[in-house]
Amino acid sequence: MKEAVDAALEKAEPVVRKAKGAAQAAAKKAEPVIEAAISAGKQLGAGYVPELYVQDANRQFDCAELLERCVADFREKYAPMRISSCKLYIKPEDSMVYYVINDIEDKLPL
Repeated sequence: MKEAVDAALEKAEPVVRKAKGAAQAAAKKAEPVIEAAISAGKQLGAGYVPELYVQDANRQFDCAELLERCVADFREKYAPMRISSCKLYIKPEDSMVYYVINDIEDKLPL
């Protein structure tokens, strides 16, 4: 029995070493992003959340609300997919908000 355990450990060692290396590399890559987020938080102040609006004629659109609607629409259509990129294009003249999430294009009425 001990030989089987030793053999399994010997086979697992390269896999564990590779996973450990990948985890260390990912942590190293994340460091600048974390530092930038901390720096941005210090510059803006704790708990600061910008409010963005688009105004057109007598209408005003809350960008955060439009973002939430686009993400909800995307989740409804592509639920299991993780969001890795998101762009909004607000066109008051068309009364539409166009979005591109994970290179998938769609639109919603304003």
